[in-house]
Amino acid sequence: MAKKAGHYTVVGTRQPRLDGALKASGRAEFTDDVVLPGMLRGKIVRSPIPSGKILNIDTSKAERLPGVRAVITYKDTNGLMSGSDKFLLCENMVHFFGDEVAAVAAVDEDTALEAAELIAVDYEPLPPLLSMEEAMAAQAPALHDFMTDNIADEVTMSFGDPDQAFAESDYIREDEFSVQPTHSAFSEHHIVLADFSLPDRLTVWTPIQSSAIIKSSMASNLGLTDSSVRIVNLHTGGAFCGRGGDKPHHYIAALLSRKAGRPVKIMCTADEEFLVYRGGGKYKFKLRTGVKKDGTLMVMDADLVHDCGAYMETQFILLRFVGSNMQALYKMNASRYLGKLIYTNNPPYFFHHGAGLVAMRFAIDSQLNLIAGELGIDPVDFRFKNAVEKGYITPAKFTYASCGLKECITKAARKAGWKKKYGKLPAYRGIGIGCGMLRSGGKGMYDHDNSSVFIKLEEAGKAALFTGLPDMGQGSHTTMAIIAAETLGIRIEDIKVVAGDTDVTPYDVGAISQRGTFTTGNATINAALDAKRQLAKTAAEKFGVKPAVIIFQDRKVYPKGSPEKAVSFEDIVYATLHSDEGRYVMGRGFYNPPSGQSDMSKYEANTALAYSFGAQIAEVEVDPETGMVKLLRMTVAHDVGRAINVLGVEGQLDGQVFSGMGQTLFEECVMEGGQVLNPSLLDYKLPRPFEVPEIERIIVETSDPYGPFGAKEVGQGPIQCTSQAIANAVSNAIGVPIKELPITPERVLKAIREKAG
Repeated sequence: MAKKAGHYTVVGTRQPRLDGALKASGRAEFTDDVVLPGMLRGKIVRSPIPSGKILNIDTSKAERLPGVRAVITYKDTNGLMSGSDKFLLCENMVHFFGDEVAAVAAVDEDTALEAAELIAVDYEPLPPLLSMEEAMAAQAPALHDFMTDNIADEVTMSFGDPDQAFAESDYIREDEFSVQPTHSAFSEHHIVLADFSLPDRLTVWTPIQSSAIIKSSMASNLGLTDSSVRIVNLHTGGAFCGRGGDKPHHYIAALLSRKAGRPVKIMCTADEEFLVYRGGGKYKFKLRTGVKKDGTLMVMDADLVHDCGAYMETQFILLRFVGSNMQALYKMNASRYLGKLIYTNNPPYFFHHGAGLVAMRFAIDSQLNLIAGELGIDPVDFRFKNAVEKGYITPAKFTYASCGLKECITKAARKAGWKKKYGKLPAYRGIGIGCGMLRSGGKGMYDHDNSSVFIKLEEAGKAALFTGLPDMGQGSHTTMAIIAAETLGIRIEDIKVVAGDTDVTPYDVGAISQRGTFTTGNATINAALDAKRQLAKTAAEKFGVKPAVIIFQDRKVYPKGSPEKAVSFEDIVYATLHSDEGRYVMGRGFYNPPSGQSDMSKYEANTALAYSFGAQIAEVEVDPETGMVKLLRMTVAHDVGRAINVLGVEGQLDGQVFSGMGQTLFEECVMEGGQVLNPSLLDYKLPRPFEVPEIERIIVETSDPYGPFGAKEVGQGPIQCTSQAIANAVSNAIGVPIKELPITPERVLKAIREKAG
């Protein structure tokens, strides 16, 4: 599929993002920039208590307010569900602080807000279940009347013979780890503009990771055909796993629009962001691991309980991701896993940046560090010894066609000066390593994992690339332009990307599961090859040769071996478009990886074709008086298969270190009484620019045989390594294991004082 390394013209160069100038100049268009004629503003009435009965809803005052055009409650929804266990608007019960009860649409924001405040709701508060321990207690009432307990979902997995592997182990260690709730901290608030003013046509503008998922879901739930729903996804201010599908505000805006007969926009306030975000819930891991005395990893047994909040929605994905990925990074004979989702009266959760696996990697890699210490083995050597390799098949049947994990470990350790620093740093200075892996796309949401791309050739040798893949800031559209330019033999400035409108662009599952570069990239190659075949016919006629020998390179077209006969790419395009036949050139490309769906009876399958791997080494300094942790340096090595855009890969590495250090050191939704006590980006702590450490980047290229030009994901793979690297460095600095995230000053001081006795 790809040329040999070193023979690329565009791939592997450093290209600025196509949308960079638009964003830097303020001309990039986001959903809130869209204003339609007659547009109304919507507001949602939310529960002020975490648990209770709805005794009465009086909307009369709101309906009489001048400027109000629509008011809806449960009776207007026809029992519409916005998830498997959640009514769109509550009928007689509320289950979390912020649960949607009613909504209004008015001529302006102030009128809508006043109308929402005029809706009188009478509640009978009930005792809430605010912790997993309370919810799992034998006497605890079931949160939902269709349940007999509060276990929303339960998954067990077992590979190999865990009991035998434990019996053969020389050393067994047990530990518990926990991770507190987090927010995805988007730069763009949740927002939707819905136009349902025609009875059989719905258009929705919203930032989303998958137009395909929201289009299909909304069509099904609203009784429409897929072709009756149009999704417009403009520039998106961040996603981080938080915009994967439809949410209640999408439907509420649509129903208000249908009732009012006018478009309705709903934009969440800063406080509402902490009610609707569906970020990371609380994780509690119990790990039991067995090893040989020489450091050979034998077996791992993991129990996970996760607070899913009031509604499960799609969190069942999380349990399965964690279980199947437990034994995907290090070789072991066996593993066993029990995962539970627990209903509580907290806001519904999902997972933060890193697909829920960041918490798992933190727990597992932290425990492995403790085991290495007990055995007297260097943590780097311990990981290298057990690291997976090319050709390895995991117990869950993941198959690694390429794998640079050992190279990442070796290069990161060498670059960081590990041997000179480990065990030799001054007091309260520490160094730690963390490793991670992640798949590049894969089957899961659908039976397929399809991407489609159209490439239209235009006069002057330009090309328009049509894709349904969103770009939430990771630079996917620039990557697709590079891939198309390389395949067509032109330059990136000759490509324009058309995206974000399901009425115009072809089908794409979306920017989920790190699939963009791999899956949509392969579809882009196929579309470009299709366009080339059409152009090659014209060129072959011109040169009197067969189409198979036509070369496209550096904006030139010529027969193989005869570059002196070259004509411009522009001339060939023009000749094709203006031939006697008037050949319109539209290349079509599709790609659905020939990977398998997981067998849910065994949870076994090679669900993806490519997997990325990485290693990171953190260096920290801890202030023993304040407990403050200063992250000094991160050495980041990641196997990306092939760096399509070196500048983009570096940006992804930097961005994921930033996000990873945030989740590790700062980020926490402080909960009390079912409410987030810090519901603002002023109070929800994120890293500031001056706190970002020096970052040493090492791009490892293994040229995956299935990836476009050998490329694999770099979307959420690097963040799989960050938390445990930092946590292990802090543990190394203070001499006490760190078992809870985030590593706040209070928790560090507590650990230091407990050590001192």
